[in-house]
Amino acid sequence: MIGKREAKRVLNMVFEQSKADQIEVSVFNHEQSLTRFANNYIHQNVNESNSSISIRAIFGKKIGFASTNSLDSKKIRETLKWAEEIAKLQRENNDFTSLPSVRKNQYRTVKTFAKRTAGITNTDRAKAVAEIVSVADKYSLTTYGSVSNGTAEVCIGNSLGTLAYATCSDVFCNIVMSGGDSTGYTRAGARDILNINFEKLAEIAAQKAVHSANPIEMPPGKYTAIFEPLAAHEFLDFLGYYAFNAKIYNEGRSFLCGKLGKRIVDKRFTLVDDPFSSKGFAFPFDFEGVPKRKLVLVSKGIAKNLVQDSLTGSKTRSKSTGHALAAPNPFGPIPMHLVLKGGTKSLDRMIKETKKGILVTRFHYTNIIDPYRLDFTGMTRDGTFLIEDGCVTRGLKNFRFTENIIDCFNRVSDIGRRSVLVASDPGYGGRFATGVVTPGIKIKSFAFTSGTEF
Repeated sequence: MIGKREAKRVLNMVFEQSKADQIEVSVFNHEQSLTRFANNYIHQNVNESNSSISIRAIFGKKIGFASTNSLDSKKIRETLKWAEEIAKLQRENNDFTSLPSVRKNQYRTVKTFAKRTAGITNTDRAKAVAEIVSVADKYSLTTYGSVSNGTAEVCIGNSLGTLAYATCSDVFCNIVMSGGDSTGYTRAGARDILNINFEKLAEIAAQKAVHSANPIEMPPGKYTAIFEPLAAHEFLDFLGYYAFNAKIYNEGRSFLCGKLGKRIVDKRFTLVDDPFSSKGFAFPFDFEGVPKRKLVLVSKGIAKNLVQDSLTGSKTRSKSTGHALAAPNPFGPIPMHLVLKGGTKSLDRMIKETKKGILVTRFHYTNIIDPYRLDFTGMTRDGTFLIEDGCVTRGLKNFRFTENIIDCFNRVSDIGRRSVLVASDPGYGGRFATGVVTPGIKIKSFAFTSGTEF
């Protein structure tokens, strides 16, 4: 981490040397560490740190972009030159009006950093893995997964006076427990390591593996299905990306075209993009330095708003809602802090009130088939169970499904009371924690189209 003062100095150096009409500079630094385990022992331990600077240069309506992963002054000057030369070769973007101009007092104070999370050591992660392995040994299971932690520093500024800076920390864990013919899975992420209980997570995954042993086959068909938060969040991710993205909407490719202000799903369904939720990965600004704000996307089943960045906002003469991704961004603005409002029933009660149904832990290999209609497909995985007369009775072999997200949310039977953060896997590259806050969801007549051999 280089600190706000040094980051600001780098930005000012670019501003002073730039010949562009407008210039935007993003400095991103991260440090992250990962401990992987398989077959009940640690097999990989790595640490990584990297810095990058991205420059967006604008002449009139011509926009150029260049980046480097070096903060050396010579490299930064070369990157600036490339961005300006590229801009001059571009066609004019008629949707562009201006980079955003933001005053310092417009940013909300948000807690994004926990020193104890940033300070997690290799030994600390090894101890966490030891807790997980001890649970696996207790149930005679084999465990796989990872524990990682990291810190990111983000500084975004432009020649119009916008300057946004934040540091954020996160810790992430995913666990697979494997028996002879069954598996269980769980994962969790948090800003603060105190909110992660590795032994408890391991118990959840282990219990799923134990209780789904000797799975039976069920014929494909339409069943009442209860989706735990790990599965439920995938409905919401696809919905947020493809329906509420203003770029997709402006191009006529969104399901919401012609439907804003109308009821699209069950009236119990309220979806908000809330960057300040205490349960989520709160963050104060987007990747253009625009302050984030709470935005209602669906209220009691009625579609209310789209998410905007400065480019889509310019096209429709509206303001950015603080949802820009890092440039260059061909995808458009995306809601990154989705929160589904909880209902009134616990997961146990939803199960108890189910005569016959299927309990799904999570999905695997999900993909959108039709992004306009919001048809998607995938498989169940790592804990699929039969519900009979209000009780989870035994494990099932997995299913493939093909469904329509909007139709599913119009067949909602119940929405769970307790919402949890489903953290996205940090993956590779720069570390920036994201996730969806959601309860479990019960849906009638969910279409399971085929079975699997496992």
